[in-house]
Amino acid sequence: VSWEEVLEPLEHISLLWVIVFLFYVQFTYFAVLNVLTGVFCQSAVESAQNDHANVVQSMLANKEAHVEKIRALFSKLGAEEEGIITYA
Repeated sequence: VSWEEVLEPLEHISLLWVIVFLFYVQFTYFAVLNVLTGVFCQSAVESAQNDHANVVQSMLANKEAHVEKIRALFSKLGAEEEGIITYA
């Protein structure tokens, strides 16, 4: 449907109705685009927060794994029994 076909009956009534209709269409487009942009931005922010939380969780898991490896190494070297490690 052409916009001219929609506006033609309004032109016969009054030019004011044409202006009101055009304002309504522009406002509606703006509102819909604003809502879509808001939804997209909110989704992006939530994804970024989840990514940050996943990175922190991964770093903590890696740290715990390294600590366990070091504890196992010291345990094999006998550091728990005597409290010291020697080269001999």
